[in-house]
Amino acid sequence: MRNFWLVAKHEYRRVVIRRSFVILTVAIPLGMAALIALAILVETSGESDLPVGYVDHSGLMDVSRQAALPDAEERVEVRAYADQAEATAALEQGEIQAFWIFPPDFPQTLKTELYYLEDPPGDAWGEFDDFVRINLIANLPDDVQQRLLEGPNTTVQDLTSGREFSEASIVNVILPFAATFFFYFATMSAAGYMLGAVGDEKENRTMEVMLTSLTPGQLIGGKAVGLLAASLTQLAVYAVTAVVALNVAAPYVVELQQAEVPWGYLGIMALFFFPAYGLIAAILLAIGSAVAEVQQAQQMAGLINLFFMIPIFVLPILFENPAHPLMVVLTLFPTTSFLTISMRWALGSVPLWQIGLSWILLTSSALLTVWAAARVFRAGMLRYGQPLTLKGMIAAVRG
Repeated sequence: MRNFWLVAKHEYRRVVIRRSFVILTVAIPLGMAALIALAILVETSGESDLPVGYVDHSGLMDVSRQAALPDAEERVEVRAYADQAEATAALEQGEIQAFWIFPPDFPQTLKTELYYLEDPPGDAWGEFDDFVRINLIANLPDDVQQRLLEGPNTTVQDLTSGREFSEASIVNVILPFAATFFFYFATMSAAGYMLGAVGDEKENRTMEVMLTSLTPGQLIGGKAVGLLAASLTQLAVYAVTAVVALNVAAPYVVELQQAEVPWGYLGIMALFFFPAYGLIAAILLAIGSAVAEVQQAQQMAGLINLFFMIPIFVLPILFENPAHPLMVVLTLFPTTSFLTISMRWALGSVPLWQIGLSWILLTSSALLTVWAAARVFRAGMLRYGQPLTLKGMIAAVRG
């Protein structure tokens, strides 16, 4: 057991100090920070505290009604002008950021004119829309006015999962898709290191030396645990970065203030992560043990990755109908279950029986593949310069 943990510790250290691992671990948080900074810049660059104005030829607008709007003291001030010349002078002198002109037959005609110097009004545009609404409904009862100002609030409830979706929770739909990328990226990168570790040591013949003091189970098991720890380290860095980025951006991006921690989703992904990792690692381990050169193994691994990425190629079907028979098949198929369930979860249509059956199939496939890969490894570990044919792999699995 001591040798097992020594191999795991050595493999973990060997991977985390690699330049490629460090770059990938740091690059994504830096990219996330850049996206958050860009989002904050976009949200704040269009904001201006200057008032907005209007010229009303219809006689419907009353500037005093702005006080009846919710949070009126925090809104951009609205000013009334007698004619276009007066409003234009105020705009050119920097007293206002923009002004609208309402025609005499407004609102029979909804054609209005907007004037500004360089940049159109940002959030002030939406606030001015509220000002127009409060004037148009001024003759209605107070409760009706309030309801019309609030606008529609549509909530969609998924009968299969019981989850609710609304415009305010759109971020919680996007987050699982982003998390899917991080989970998949960390899993495939760590399993890819397994391919390189076995292939390199077989190619430079250090495998022969290591097996004089280690059993094949200790060697492969230790490598797998070490690489799994490296993958979890990478995910932990991504998770901490995401939490910090959301907290920093939330005060500036209103949509992020509605975001909630998807604990159910995280639990499902943790449940599927370990067997999915085991399945990928075992397949790549068998490939690395069978081929004679690392380059051959990498080419074959690229083809294997396609079987795990199929759900990405059928995204249009997923968005149109998450319960489509094809999506159900991909949910149950071991190599595609991880990504499919993650993306279907964002849309709320994953029945419990599909999750349970998918996990059983994935876990069973992972255990069976690990067992078969161990036999292939024993047969191919000392075959220096000689690839293990498909027939030889089958014979090794059959014992």
